[in-house]
Amino acid sequence: MNLMSVDLYQSATDPMKFLALPAGIDPAELMGPMTFDQDYAQVVKYREGFEFDPSESYAGVNAAKIAADILTVKWAMYRREA
Repeated sequence: MNLMSVDLYQSATDPMKFLALPAGIDPAELMGPMTFDQDYAQVVKYREGFEFDPSESYAGVNAAKIAADILTVKWAMYRREA
């Protein structure tokens, strides 16, 4: 898979929960994530323009699932596991 440029947001109420969006998308315009989990109603930018490689291994996350979610629904909710 190719690199994906994504913006990462962290939940303001649960610091282990993150939201990945295609770079430049405003999370305030999305209803989906907070519909599934209220912890995504308030997010803070964690990292901007991250070059995400779905084939890489990232500690505590399922990169392939994040990429699949972004490609299908345009956002991915995930929880960083220790």
